[in-house]
Amino acid sequence: MSKVRTGRELLVLSYCETRDPALCDGILIEYKWLVDYIARKFAYNRSDTEDLMQVGTIGLLNSLNRFDPSKDVDFSTFATPNIIGEIKHFFRDKNRIIKIPRKIQELGGKVRAYIRACPGDGRSPTVSEIALALDETEEHVLESMEVSQVTLVVSLDSPAYKSGSFEDTNSTLLDNLGVASTSDAVLIKETLDQALTKLSQREQDVIHLRFFCGLSQVEIGHRLNLSQMHISRLLTKSLHHLKKLLAEYV
Repeated sequence: MSKVRTGRELLVLSYCETRDPALCDGILIEYKWLVDYIARKFAYNRSDTEDLMQVGTIGLLNSLNRFDPSKDVDFSTFATPNIIGEIKHFFRDKNRIIKIPRKIQELGGKVRAYIRACPGDGRSPTVSEIALALDETEEHVLESMEVSQVTLVVSLDSPAYKSGSFEDTNSTLLDNLGVASTSDAVLIKETLDQALTKLSQREQDVIHLRFFCGLSQVEIGHRLNLSQMHISRLLTKSLHHLKKLLAEYV
């Protein structure tokens, strides 16, 4: 039984047969959604999206010139890894690194060292205790702790989830990038909702405040009357638990 081709796929087949440059513009328009989707997945800021779409379009054109219809593979499936690869090369070449003042970096190291040296009594030191021990203001301590969390440079081939106590090496960040459809989005949301209901109320609270309300760990701590370090550990534990629950649905 022959495969039913969509209009955009027939356009690609026509180009492969004729190599007519006039067809390229139509193909770029038809597959702009694919480039846009992938670019938004990789963009850290909205302002980056336009640059990444230009880079992704280059990957789309390269895919078009290498596509072989006889392989019986959808063009979007063939083009996706090529677009991703072009964007990865762009990031490597541009090599963006966030610059942090040396004073904040040094303080962040002192804070981490102090926390590691604290007695293992199960209680996390408060920000005020750290500030007093290091003769720093609470504001500077909080700044160093927040900065250390947002400036980690992660490879796209890194595990999808990683923390000090847990690492899943079977799934990378790129493994979680794909071409989504409306049905995929509904399924993902339903699966996540089901898994969240199985968490404890405290776990649900910290995940909701962090990822749905957009609060920082410090703000969550104020709401729940807990230290920032306690929230950090609770959040890590909650995400670990949620990941295990989600694995049951796969």
